[in-house]
Amino acid sequence: FMSRDQKRDAVLDAAAAVYARDRSASMQQIAASAGISRTTLVRHFPTREDLVVALIDRVLNDATAVLDQAKLEDGDLVRGLSCLTENFRMLGQVWGGGYGLGYGWSHIETLLSDLAVRVETINARLVGFFERGQQAGLFRQDLPAAWMTGAFQGLCETTSDLIDAESMGKRQGPEFLISIFLNGASGAVQLNR
Repeated sequence: FMSRDQKRDAVLDAAAAVYARDRSASMQQIAASAGISRTTLVRHFPTREDLVVALIDRVLNDATAVLDQAKLEDGDLVRGLSCLTENFRMLGQVWGGGYGLGYGWSHIETLLSDLAVRVETINARLVGFFERGQQAGLFRQDLPAAWMTGAFQGLCETTSDLIDAESMGKRQGPEFLISIFLNGASGAVQLNR
């Protein structure tokens, strides 16, 4: 027997999986994936917007938990980067979630009033981590930490998309992300300028 919260989490899990494959999926498709009727789904989430808000809220909570686990502010930098890399899917969803489901930022903010503050807090913590890494010599100092944060976020989202499109295996994701982030996409070729 599952509690109401467990059922709600199971529905969110199913919705996340369905939306990863088909961002225009109907409530009926999500209910079928969760193994419940549409009526039961609507009891938990009366509208698609309610479901999307719950998904985004969970993504933000999960991303914050990853940042806490990585001990960005005072933990070991290499372990922190490893934790961020291993949990790239949770981080990539922060910036891609609502847009991919057909909602613009301003509309999502009307549905989730603390969205901007929560995303900015996540962003600021990542910027602080990359600044700390620059001071310690782990990261290049000629790049702004905000740029490094944006690049890392973009790679997290892109890596998730490649896995969802089955262009890359799940186990390849973290290694791909860290390799591209730290070493770039260049091989031995030098460009003439």
